Amino acid sequence: MEFEYRGWVIDATPDFLLGQFFAHARLIRASPDDDADAEMHIERNLAWFENQDDAIQAAYQCAIVWIDKHNGSIASTDADPAVSHNDLPTETPAR
Repeated sequence: MEFEYRGWVIDATPDFLLGQFFAHARLIRASPDDDADAEMHIERNLAWFENQDDAIQAAYQCAIVWIDKHNGSIASTDADPAVSHNDLPTETPAR
């Protein structure tokens, strides 16, 4: 599953092993200089889930946080309209 966010392509396709989906995010940003390599960042084994959609959403959320942190701003609305911040899971306080 891929989508674009703030100049990055996020591949949040989970790995499936031992009956679980392992969330991870691969982020790629093409360099504006055609002679330079693309910049890439990978977060692996963020968490495991029984459901593929939950693993994908967790990877998207992690990727967006990482991109916003490294771009020096908070989440913006220029993400792919097919995936909005409202679609991402939110953390709930522990009880």
